[in-house]
Amino acid sequence: MEKLQQSVENFVALEGIITDGSHQLFHKVVAGMHELCFSILEAEKRGRSRSSIEETIQPARDIHSRSVFVRRLQEWPRKYPGDFETIEYICDLENRSVYGTVEYYIEEYALNSAIAQQHRNKLHHQSELLLDTLLINGNSKKILSVGCGGCRDILRIEKYIHDISCEIVINDIDNDALELSAKRLAILKGLQMVPGNIIQALRRVEQYGPFDLIVTGGLFDHMSDKHVSFFLKHTFNRLLRKEGTLFFANAIEGNPFRVWMEYLTDWKLFYRSEEALAGLLDSAGFAPGAANIRKDETGLTFLVKVKGTQSGG
Repeated sequence: MEKLQQSVENFVALEGIITDGSHQLFHKVVAGMHELCFSILEAEKRGRSRSSIEETIQPARDIHSRSVFVRRLQEWPRKYPGDFETIEYICDLENRSVYGTVEYYIEEYALNSAIAQQHRNKLHHQSELLLDTLLINGNSKKILSVGCGGCRDILRIEKYIHDISCEIVINDIDNDALELSAKRLAILKGLQMVPGNIIQALRRVEQYGPFDLIVTGGLFDHMSDKHVSFFLKHTFNRLLRKEGTLFFANAIEGNPFRVWMEYLTDWKLFYRSEEALAGLLDSAGFAPGAANIRKDETGLTFLVKVKGTQSGG
């Protein structure tokens, strides 16, 4: 029997296993998830088509879909991947599936995996950068948060900045995300909201600039090179102060979770290398050496901090 088919049958058979404790089932489920991913990669190497692989693994996908969290990743209830409620779910780290079931341990693994942790890491690093920027010199600062979601990064530092004179502009494609952020940050003065896809909203955002700090989280994970390049060029020329800072993150090529994310859920990302990111920044006009590119603590995403200095060319 083909390895992939056998792996799927082994995973489905987990539901009939009786164990002495929940930890045993957790490890059996995680082992089954890894076996599935290994077999999918082997099938890809042998030239199996994506549609053929998806058809074979459907019974395993069906079990995954019983996880409340994974079902979000499969169905996109807000019509786009990585929506703000999904990020809220990741940040809350609350398993909402039925305890003791296979799907519970699928969700437990997913929420505690490195690929979920890197989302939390990005927000943590943005919080630190926001706080540092707002506390420097005591001058009134202008901040732009693109794809802000529920503004967890700003919320984390709210008690330190609520009496600081600043203007914070938040943007998101989802009006519900902006409403949540406005409610959470009601104590802050100078909060402005600009709804819409950032590429289409750039002119409206520009009216509030130029900005001392622009943060975009993992927005580039979901943007093609063409759109990233357009955003970077507009940022360099029109949005960012010469002395300002742009911060963004991007998933790294070779992500070991890719196969699980793409086949067992439906979360596809644009992965990039350090060289590719440097090339995009260079073509946008940023000076060589203006960017500090490093990996987050999981090693799965690049954290990029760019100074808005003018290039010599």
